[in-house]
Amino acid sequence: MGLEKLRRYDVQATWAVACAAAAAAPFIAASYLAASRFDGVLGQIRYGAHGRFVPAFLACVALSGFLAALGFVLGLSSAGQRRNDKSRRSWTGFFLGGLIATLDLILMIAFIKLRLEV
Repeated sequence: MGLEKLRRYDVQATWAVACAAAAAAPFIAASYLAASRFDGVLGQIRYGAHGRFVPAFLACVALSGFLAALGFVLGLSSAGQRRNDKSRRSWTGFFLGGLIATLDLILMIAFIKLRLEV
């Protein structure tokens, strides 16, 4: 399926769901990374200054945010179009992309507020 077919709304709807669903995997990985470094006694996310935690965490959040935004935009673009016979996929991609992008934002804010470099 080439990129020239992305002009069709039914193809955009399919890609919206695929991108939004693919955004869940890096979000789950980033959540696991943050949860594994969370210290309940201190209430902080602890990590080393020279470790690989921060680049891996930020890469997961960035990839998830990009895919979620792409699913959101493609779903928004194709939802409600008359020639789109797969509008349910458009709305699914729209809402799932929006949900994961919101969760990425919450996870990033939590990391910024709770980080403790040791």
